[in-house]
Amino acid sequence: MALLTGACAPVARATLPTTPPRGAVRVDLEEMKECLQFQRRDAPRIASVERPELAVRLTELPPEVLRVARAAEVDALLSALLDSRDSTRDLAIAAKLHLVMRLSSLEIDVASLLFHTQCIGNQMDSVLRELDRRQRSREVALTVSSILMGAAAATAGGVWELRGGGGDGPAALGIVGGVTAASLGLAAFIPERRAVVFPHERNLLAPIARGEDPQGLYPSFVFRMLTTSPASGGPSSREEILEDWRIILHDAVPVAQRGLAESLLFGDGGVYDRRLLDVRERMFDVLESHVNAVDRDLELLYRFSSRLVAVTAPAGP
Repeated sequence: MALLTGACAPVARATLPTTPPRGAVRVDLEEMKECLQFQRRDAPRIASVERPELAVRLTELPPEVLRVARAAEVDALLSALLDSRDSTRDLAIAAKLHLVMRLSSLEIDVASLLFHTQCIGNQMDSVLRELDRRQRSREVALTVSSILMGAAAATAGGVWELRGGGGDGPAALGIVGGVTAASLGLAAFIPERRAVVFPHERNLLAPIARGEDPQGLYPSFVFRMLTTSPASGGPSSREEILEDWRIILHDAVPVAQRGLAESLLFGDGGVYDRRLLDVRERMFDVLESHVNAVDRDLELLYRFSSRLVAVTAPAGP
């Protein structure tokens, strides 16, 4: 009963402790520094071209390309390149250079964010593996202790009887040894709820949950892509992410503990148990898949723009 009570005792806390719990696993902050190298660096903006006839030409773009172009803030450049009246050599080359620089900068931003999400995911994988290793070591230790305790009790009872000891001593010793060995054996099957101290001040889950990014954790292009609806209609990537997160929390966390779990997952860090750490890893997997989708959308804009930025050699010798 004591072991079962200890296994059900609450471990998670939505604040970082001043003194880590005994036996807690702590995320290595030195390794986390590699994941924190990403800093939002928005590409230089290009001033919009306020001309109604250019806006009309933008309607000729495929809807998905137009959505990405507006999120990337290159719609004015595409307008200039699509307008045959602005196709003079100097203006065309300048617009092409601006477009290539902008798209290249956005590609770096998306790649940096993907590295950040993958690095955090690898850190959580390492902690989960460490928890599994400690759990296996605990199971082996308890199992061996159970066998040794049973053998020691049986041996002690036998020696007592061989020496002519009378009374209920051998029987009592056997009962105590059997109960102790059985308790240790059962304890090996009860998973230990070991605490994990996990600070995450740069929490990428929080802006998605709140719908705003005041700290600038995401490149503005990526956050616009995640929060705007697709051209075909339907939910935005953020809405799909929130729905997937809701299902993960519903399946893994009881209703009574859901408020604490959300405060911990969307806060600045705290004390996790293995279940909540697994929930956080699954939520990061969902986020990473949608950032990969943004990367594919940017590739779509790249392919469409490639014919506009093609430079031909001038005629003549």
